[in-house]
Amino acid sequence: MTGRTSGRRDRGARLVAAGVIAVLSFALAACGGIPTSGGVQAGDPFTDEPTGDFIFNPLGPAKDADQRAILEGFVAAFTGPQGDYDVARKFLSSDFKKEWDPRQSVFIRTGSPTISTVDSKTMDYTFTTSAQLDEFGAYSSASLATQTLQFQFVKEKDQWRISQAPPGIVLPLSTFLTIFSKHALYFYDLSLRYLVPDERWFPGGTTATRIVSALLAGPPEWLKGAVVSQFPDGSQLTPGTTVSIDSTVAQVDLTTEAAGADTRQRQLMQLQLSESLASVPGIASVEISVADSILAIRPLGSDSPVVQRSVDQRPLVLAEGAFGYLAAGEVSQISGVSSKIVALSPLAVSTGVGVAAAAVLNADGVFLVRAGDSDPKKLDDRGGLIAPSIDDFGFVWSVQKSSPHSIVAFDFNGDAHPVAASLPAGARIVSLDIAQDNSRVAILLDTPAGPRLIVSAIIRDASHGYIPTSIGPSVLDAHIDSDDAIDAAWIDQSSIATLTASDGVALVTAFEVGGQQTSLGRPSPSVAIVGGNGKTGLRVLSADKHLQSPRGSGWQSATPKVDLIATQR
Repeated sequence: MTGRTSGRRDRGARLVAAGVIAVLSFALAACGGIPTSGGVQAGDPFTDEPTGDFIFNPLGPAKDADQRAILEGFVAAFTGPQGDYDVARKFLSSDFKKEWDPRQSVFIRTGSPTISTVDSKTMDYTFTTSAQLDEFGAYSSASLATQTLQFQFVKEKDQWRISQAPPGIVLPLSTFLTIFSKHALYFYDLSLRYLVPDERWFPGGTTATRIVSALLAGPPEWLKGAVVSQFPDGSQLTPGTTVSIDSTVAQVDLTTEAAGADTRQRQLMQLQLSESLASVPGIASVEISVADSILAIRPLGSDSPVVQRSVDQRPLVLAEGAFGYLAAGEVSQISGVSSKIVALSPLAVSTGVGVAAAAVLNADGVFLVRAGDSDPKKLDDRGGLIAPSIDDFGFVWSVQKSSPHSIVAFDFNGDAHPVAASLPAGARIVSLDIAQDNSRVAILLDTPAGPRLIVSAIIRDASHGYIPTSIGPSVLDAHIDSDDAIDAAWIDQSSIATLTASDGVALVTAFEVGGQQTSLGRPSPSVAIVGGNGKTGLRVLSADKHLQSPRGSGWQSATPKVDLIATQR
């Protein structure tokens, strides 16, 4: 089941990186190459760039260095993205310097690499990779795999240089987290009511320029058809310019295509830029110009699209025959809704914004309850249904556990709209949760190989009431190291919590969409999880009917017993 959370985007990647800076600074201070038995080494780090990003200053090639030392130094220089990896290019032959593309990918390695000689002019660099960035800065994790990169050498002026190398770079995780930081690019849902994040990772030094360039390139492949950008087609940074920062104001100069935007569109362009650049230190606002002429843009009013809205901090429960908000051991019922939900003997409840509507699962199927209707409306009477989900466009999502391809979105009139989805064969669907932006869905599966979490875009027909038509390709497809899938919930705009179990022991894991996964500890044996306002707002319902909330590294149980905890939007 899915919950919603408020708050700003996670800026923790930079803080995580800060935790390893002191150790790395000491260890790397006097090193010029990397031994195969340890991590990447580099020269003295410095932090005097105005962006506030931590920067390494790797060393160039030593005179008369042999092939191994040249390769070690080249890989060590991957820590220096400044000047388009200028130091790393010094290890390359004159013909190959401009050809090598370091931005094609980043392999994130674990353990120690090995270097082996293939022949008199060829060496292999072998390592184990756990994750990778693509050329657009999109992060993807995978099972551990061995990678071997091959390098060829040539002598120039009696000095060894690399004449052939694969595109991209390799970094150990700790160094990656020091050099790269996570940033959300923001696009709009089809109704222009919500900002939808797409997480990317960029190295320091030119972060603001990279973010703007990536934003102007438009939605990534996995979000196409689910979101839109408000920049006119063809809009780019003016050639030869970068994003400059003047007294906390990011100055973005665009090509003439941007001048064709109308008043509202310019406001939305500025909001896209402001939200996308908000995670860059030193930036508080954005100024847009076209050919050096500043665009006058009025502030957005109360109808401004939102990044994230908060939900009621009180859990929404069924307890002692009453449905409502639980506080101080008492249940506050909701007028026009609570009594109807209780009468259905619910097994699961998902509520719409303000609890004006609710999707209810009971032994007879899925029902729609609305404050203004006299009676609940039965939507789905198929057998074996899981907990339903509800979105802001007036659709209740329902699916049979044994058939992941049986997803149907019912409108509030009761009309059924099948939603096409390419999900793994042989899997059972455990939970389906719509993100607050109505543009993404998190699906928890139970597969023969164990629990599996998939996050994808929702494709809708904007010309017919935003009817969901299909689920797009996944941006996150994670196998969870556990035996049984139990439930999942959105923590915030960029992360999902899964509840799984092995040998009766429960585990909650947080997955960043476009980032890493983190264990959130082990509550007592549990049956459901819902989101609240960030990680501290998560609530887990134990098998013995107690609510549990995260406290430090553990979970704290509340005294009142509840029969059900509902999802809030």
